[in-house]
Amino acid sequence: MDTDTSAAKVPLLRRIHFKSDKIIPIVVVFLTVVSVVMVYSMRGQVVLQHLKHLLFGYVGMFLVYQVDYRKMGVFAPVVLVVAIVLLVLTLFSEAVRGVTIFGRDVQTFYFIGFLIIFYISNYIARQYHNHGELSRANVRYLFLLLGGFCMGIAILNMSTAIILFVTGMVIFFVGGFKLRDIAGMVGIVSALLILAVIVVANLSDDKKSQIGRMATFINRWEYYITKDNIDGYGDQMILARSAIARSGFNPAGPGKGVIKNRLPEKETDYAFASLFEETGIVVGVAILFAYLILFYRARKIAKEATGDFGRLLAFGIGFWFTCQALVHIGVNCELLPTTGQTLPFISSGGASLFVSGCAMGMLLNIGKVSYLESRKEDPFEMLRR
Repeated sequence: MDTDTSAAKVPLLRRIHFKSDKIIPIVVVFLTVVSVVMVYSMRGQVVLQHLKHLLFGYVGMFLVYQVDYRKMGVFAPVVLVVAIVLLVLTLFSEAVRGVTIFGRDVQTFYFIGFLIIFYISNYIARQYHNHGELSRANVRYLFLLLGGFCMGIAILNMSTAIILFVTGMVIFFVGGFKLRDIAGMVGIVSALLILAVIVVANLSDDKKSQIGRMATFINRWEYYITKDNIDGYGDQMILARSAIARSGFNPAGPGKGVIKNRLPEKETDYAFASLFEETGIVVGVAILFAYLILFYRARKIAKEATGDFGRLLAFGIGFWFTCQALVHIGVNCELLPTTGQTLPFISSGGASLFVSGCAMGMLLNIGKVSYLESRKEDPFEMLRR
């Protein structure tokens, strides 16, 4: 009787056994716990809404983890259409960097970035699978597609456009694009960006206000280079740097920060500086290493992935996710000009937390598929059970 009971338990244990990377969930839990402490110390009972957003993020991660990413690849054309619709709606919406749904502003650029990374990775993999190589037409198509999306996003959020563009270049490099093609694309985009900056810089203030946030982008870069804060574009960076400098090894403690109260977007764009003031250098360094660990684990999953789609998608997600975090931290430390980048899994915001959860779920899904495929190929697996 005991033998039958134990035998019945084994299949159940195998069914619930986690078959993917074990480190990524630990890092995600660490980041979300830090996030809860930060939001509670800044906004008190509003943390309940933040917990709801975190729950949506975990639900997204769980659901995406369950479905084989290769089956999702069938819907790549639909994914592209959704990304195009979201971009168009965002450009014509009155909401800032998003759309208004049921009276609430939803940030769409996180969704668009994730969808484009998914589509590009799938497209390259399908071309290799069907034809064994990428034609010149394929390369031009992908360059135009990525460039078009980045140009549209740049109107409202230049830093997000740059991060997506760099991530696309990394995917192209990993996907076997020729270096001269990538260099040519980077050169063209850089020339267009410089030209746009020159044109906008010479416009009147009234006309600048009619072309999105390009003027703000230029003014912030001007402060970063000259440190001339007559117009107040450096206020945020000065406060963020002061919050970090005030802490060091002697932090104020949760809820006792002072400079954070003067920081705009203290739980979103300047979450790291606000956290640093209250928790100090130990937690700050731990957060930095957490994102580097995520990238390392994503790279490992990419190397072990079965097929080009999983390899490109895992590497793209890992780079995109970590790049956002490093840009956020760099801005808060005044190593980079001010941008509107949130800190993944820490900054508050329903859209960013949900997309972050889906991105990690996709990484774990790729790892799970690789694990299961390796067990199929192992002839001694049955003997180890």
